Amino acid sequence: MGMKEFCDHLYDDSTDGYIQVLKLNDEKNKSERTIKIYNTRHEGLKDIVEELHEQNDVFVAPNTMYIPKRRVENIRQFRSLFQDIDCENLGLEKAETVYLIWELYLEGKIPKPTMVTDSGRGVHLYWRIKNAPYGALNTWQELQDYIYYNLKHLGADRQATDSARVLRLPGTINSKNQVNCKVLYIDDDLEYSMYDLREQYLNYRPKSYQLQMQDTKVVENKVVSNRFFNSYSLHMQRANDLQTLCRLRHFDMKGYRNMAIHCYAYWKGIYVRDQYELEKEVIELNNAFKEPLKETEVKAVLRCIPKAIEKFIAYEQGLRSGEKKRVSKGMRDKEGYWYKNTTLIERLGITANEQKHMKTIIGTDEKYERNNERRRAERRNKSGLTKKQQELADFKLQVSRLKEQGLSNRAVAKELNCSEYKIRSLLKK
Repeated sequence: MGMKEFCDHLYDDSTDGYIQVLKLNDEKNKSERTIKIYNTRHEGLKDIVEELHEQNDVFVAPNTMYIPKRRVENIRQFRSLFQDIDCENLGLEKAETVYLIWELYLEGKIPKPTMVTDSGRGVHLYWRIKNAPYGALNTWQELQDYIYYNLKHLGADRQATDSARVLRLPGTINSKNQVNCKVLYIDDDLEYSMYDLREQYLNYRPKSYQLQMQDTKVVENKVVSNRFFNSYSLHMQRANDLQTLCRLRHFDMKGYRNMAIHCYAYWKGIYVRDQYELEKEVIELNNAFKEPLKETEVKAVLRCIPKAIEKFIAYEQGLRSGEKKRVSKGMRDKEGYWYKNTTLIERLGITANEQKHMKTIIGTDEKYERNNERRRAERRNKSGLTKKQQELADFKLQVSRLKEQGLSNRAVAKELNCSEYKIRSLLKK
């Protein structure tokens, strides 16, 4: 089995968006190797893969993009979950690795892969899913990290947890050892729903509080999320809030550049796992500043990010795997970088007016104002009236109809069982 079966498994007539295929050239000096990129719709994929059959170092993105530019924020459809297992680095044979993976499936620790491919120096695993849009990013990432966490001991690659990742195309050759990549196993009858997987493997349920505090007596193993965000979606939205802050200040971030770059790199790194792509995005933000940091300063910040992301995954997926996790109220025991809103507001100098444009980085006053605004809105009906205002409007309508019948104020008051004074007062308004 080769590239045709591979493509038919991941892509079908429901595929929307651009599929990216890329080929590394055959230059001997690998530091100078160039990349040829193909961005195609589903109907054009067959011709491209046939052209690249049995060529060296060809890769394909399992998920599609809505524009021909491969970045996480450009995801159009999630077509599969996947993992790159570099088992040979650990001295494991491919057959042995696949056997151990199937043991994990039979133990109920991971879902059964729908496809397994030989990548040349390891194996690639795929879990075909019912296509989902970009809005499902946080669910996809949670599941991807769950799979990585449970396969890490077999050589799973953390960088392959990036939703815009490319993996080797079967039917082509890995030039590192001249092995022909091929499909080892495929099940075209199996397709997962991400939300079913979330219920089954992440112990997922909504709850009012996100963290289990030390003063909580009952130990819970369920993954919990607050009303609006869980840990993954919170990081994604905070990165968006930081971009909003930069735009509000017209990218004049002097005095706050280092903190801004540090936070952006970490929050963005929760989803952009490819270190090269993350570096590009962070440098892009830095270069937009009126007075950018030196590139060496940016790279110094970036060096600490992979370790922090690894700790974040270990904490979050440990929790989802049923491990007992306790966190102090100051979140000092929580892995990764966790800043309270008060800390972010202080260290980024965020004003009350700037907070009005943000979704997550807000202070107590802004939070209460939003809660009050929501409650005021809930008290009003479709006409924009409160219950009391609606009752008054209905009463006034009754009075008007009775007056049109020629009744006196006294007669109207008697009919409506109220005082004549109330009728006179209402008619004066």
